[in-house]
Amino acid sequence: MKKQRTSYSMIWVIISFIIVYFIIKIVSPYAFKVLLAKDHTMPTPSTLILWYMILAVLGALIYVSTSDLKWANFLSFMLPACDDKTKRMLQKMIIVAFPLLVGWFVYSGTAPETTSPVELRIQHPTLSQEFEKLESPFAHVDEETKRRYIEEGKILFQRNCRPCHGSKADGNGPFANAFRLRPINFTDPGTIATVVENFVFWRIKEGGPGLPGASTPWDSAMPRWKDTLTDEQIWKIIMGVYTTAGVVPRQRERLEH
Repeated sequence: MKKQRTSYSMIWVIISFIIVYFIIKIVSPYAFKVLLAKDHTMPTPSTLILWYMILAVLGALIYVSTSDLKWANFLSFMLPACDDKTKRMLQKMIIVAFPLLVGWFVYSGTAPETTSPVELRIQHPTLSQEFEKLESPFAHVDEETKRRYIEEGKILFQRNCRPCHGSKADGNGPFANAFRLRPINFTDPGTIATVVENFVFWRIKEGGPGLPGASTPWDSAMPRWKDTLTDEQIWKIIMGVYTTAGVVPRQRERLEH
């Protein structure tokens, strides 16, 4: 009687899940860093990872159920191994790994998180001296030119800032959930509407690494855009983001003599 060959389709499905997760979690951030010519990785949001893994599970189930033979081979791996030592070893690994994996997910979802002690911090740090007297080079252009620059700024914002701050400048970009400190919601009247334009220019140009020590802890993932954007592009983005958010910048106080 011909000996029936053991099918390892279930193992290949599990391996495919691991490969998909590895590509999304590890490879993808570096691939997008190269494709978008950034100086930092582009992390995949946890929600997006979950959806991709759900799609991978559904795809695998559809594949193994396309025929009775494939479905039988898929389920046959859980039958007694007889004298197949490799199958017995893999079965034991699955039996041990599955409850450990479930336990890890339950623990990570219910365990108390370690949080930093409450510390006072400055919401809006003092503007660096080199930026104090800056003024937008487009402050006094005619209305038609200003509208054109605003549209250019909107495009630059969507191209560079949308992944984190969202297309509506509301802090709900596709990468927003990947950060411990969520990107700022510019539509909130308590954010960029409370500061002057040169303050926004400073924060865009220097990013999180340019924050003064007195303003920590911030955990800001904002990159230094001075290595990517020109000063004129930053000023245009500022014009575009204020328009997109539907707010206006704070005006400088003029001292009376």
